[in-house]
Amino acid sequence: MTGLGSRVTPASVVAATPRRVVVLLALLFLALHLPYLPQSLEDLDSINFALGVRQFDVAHHQPHPPGYPVFILIAKAVHRVIASEATALAAVSAAAAALGIVAIAALFRRVDAEGTPAAWRLMPIAVAMTTPLYWFTAVRPLSDSSGLAAALAVQAMTLAARTTSNLAIAAFCAGLAAGLRSQVVWLTVPLLIAQALGAGRWELAASPTVPAADGKLAHVSTQLRAPRTQHLVPVLAAFLAGILIWFLPLVILSGGPSAYWHALFDQGAEDLGNITMLWNNHRARDVADALYYAFVAPWAAWPAAAVALACAAAGVVRLVRVRPRALTLLAIAFGPYLVFDLLFQETFTGRYALPLVVPMAYLIVAGLRSLPWDTGLAVAIALAMFSAHVGGRSIAAYSRTPAPAFRLLEAMRNAPRADAVLAMDRRESLDLRRPMKWVGEATPAAQILAAPPQHEWLEAAKYWNGGGRSPLWFVVDPLRSSIDLVQHGEPLRFRWPLPYPVLLSGVRPNEMDWYRVDRPEWYVGEGWALTPESAGVAEADRRDPSHGPITAWVHGSASSGGTLMIGGRSLDPTLRPHFAVSLGRRPLIDETLMPGAFLRFVSLPLARRDTLAPAYDPVTVTTTAGARVAVEQFDASGQRSLIGFGDGWHEQELNPRSGARWRWLSGQGTLRMRVPLTRMSPDRREAPALVLHIEGESPLAYFPRPSMLTVRSGWRVQLTRPLNSDFALDIPITDLGPTGESDITLETDQTYVPADRSSRTQDRRHLGLRIFKAELRTGTRPAS
Repeated sequence: MTGLGSRVTPASVVAATPRRVVVLLALLFLALHLPYLPQSLEDLDSINFALGVRQFDVAHHQPHPPGYPVFILIAKAVHRVIASEATALAAVSAAAAALGIVAIAALFRRVDAEGTPAAWRLMPIAVAMTTPLYWFTAVRPLSDSSGLAAALAVQAMTLAARTTSNLAIAAFCAGLAAGLRSQVVWLTVPLLIAQALGAGRWELAASPTVPAADGKLAHVSTQLRAPRTQHLVPVLAAFLAGILIWFLPLVILSGGPSAYWHALFDQGAEDLGNITMLWNNHRARDVADALYYAFVAPWAAWPAAAVALACAAAGVVRLVRVRPRALTLLAIAFGPYLVFDLLFQETFTGRYALPLVVPMAYLIVAGLRSLPWDTGLAVAIALAMFSAHVGGRSIAAYSRTPAPAFRLLEAMRNAPRADAVLAMDRRESLDLRRPMKWVGEATPAAQILAAPPQHEWLEAAKYWNGGGRSPLWFVVDPLRSSIDLVQHGEPLRFRWPLPYPVLLSGVRPNEMDWYRVDRPEWYVGEGWALTPESAGVAEADRRDPSHGPITAWVHGSASSGGTLMIGGRSLDPTLRPHFAVSLGRRPLIDETLMPGAFLRFVSLPLARRDTLAPAYDPVTVTTTAGARVAVEQFDASGQRSLIGFGDGWHEQELNPRSGARWRWLSGQGTLRMRVPLTRMSPDRREAPALVLHIEGESPLAYFPRPSMLTVRSGWRVQLTRPLNSDFALDIPITDLGPTGESDITLETDQTYVPADRSSRTQDRRHLGLRIFKAELRTGTRPAS
């Protein structure tokens, strides 16, 4: 029986890929990966695998369901030789990826039945093994590389099968390989079924005659052809037997069917409820994301991806015309997994696209064969070399340092304050549970606050309002902004050092920031719009000023003799709402707001504080009921210099995908600042070095020529500079008023209106420069 598999001919034997070269490529691949095994675990799955190597218990997600028993069994065997679980798991991945190269060669040999020159047979193997995603995943302590290698081997066995028994052996191996990684099923079963259903027909094509009773050859009648289901039944039975070999012991070790089902159900509910997949999110942007992570992200760099996709498209066209059989085989072998990956797996987890690099490599080289004079070989070699360079740099960076979560926990263990209270964003509170369990030590804090979704900072406010005085350690997602509802300093940042971070897309825990906050000068409650995220939460909760007073709390060191800054926007063009701010019982602001933006600075009077008084004084903001007023700026201090966005600036915006925040400068905008008198010299004319730091985007992103930026302090021109790239400027502040105030004006000579450029928006704002950061820095002078 041949099914859809290739038929061995003398020409195909002569043109077969040199097996020795393939083995040498696999050994070279392994040698280039073993020195770069990681220093720590990283993804939650890798931690679960390592816990399973220590003590296998699927009911406690050691590892997570469905259990991966075959993978854990192999890892346990390697762990007897390699002491570190992380290193043992990564070594299994590296070895499996090397064996996967041999499997790729075997698969392509079955798909490519024509007498192809050896050099062209080697090229798709080289392109597949050097794809950055394949190269990089080979050192991750996960099951992806092992599962793919096993699936490719089963696919090659399936196409090589000539009898039902051979196909049943391949099916048995497919069932067994599903114990390595469950996605193996999507890569093997469709091809097994196709082979089984087509078995009778292809056998007749291969053997049109049989010996008759008189010894002469006679043609087989089509009426004697065996039913196709006859071949399917033993194949499915063999596959089920392969499954049962690992599934039955797995269920027994998990505590029985009920315990295993409970663990599996919990995992499924978590996957369906907490991940973003195309099945339940199918907007145009979601479709674009799914296609990006499936076909672009595996190449890590856009130039390589563009070349690869163009060549693959050309390969599809060529195969439709001259090799439809090969295209059919690839579609049956990888098409079902492609559909499964796009629809039902987490969109942003790039490693799920690993199996797709194999057919992509074949299509790329098929397309390059259309180029004249074998120039396609040079392009394939260049693509493989560039990809290996990208992958090599990535695994070298990846192996140099532990994962951010483990560096964070190590830093916390070495911190001097043992009475600290841990406050985490919701995602971090979930993702750090497994790293903490793996570390196996006591929680690196005396207390852990709850983390209600999108309201995490309120737990810190409750802690301080309840008299808590221990330092708070905020662990936050860099893409989130809730930390800006609490006055804070600079964090310790824990990042991946990869030159191409997309190769780790979807990893959890991911990057994080650690803020150590000890008695902040202020914090706010519900209803404030200090960030785009908190503005959305306030509106959704109906807790913004139009629905009632909002409250902040200011530390006594700032509320007595300090300065308070508050600003925002009155959003209704027809109303002039009343706006009042009070500190405790003392009124600070009582006025009528005009439509548009506002910014106010208030000097807080000195007051003698009772030693028994609370450390924080409430600041209450009220406005006319129903009036749409957003309080977007707030700060208070007795020691720090304050800065606010005055006239000419638009509201703050956020890209939730990157965490970037910015404000647009119109043609002219004012930055208002106030320097505390305690930082000024006795004559109130000079202060310690004060620098305005500004970061922004190149105007060439939206204008055909550079923009001219002019910075003025009063009437004095501080800076005039053409901007033709992203910029970071340090501007000394020298002109301060008698109360420490100063206004800095930024002007640009170009603006545009988005609605004039696109019919898809009604945005009539005048946009000049996109400014990501504008802050005051002290103690240093700008570099000359």
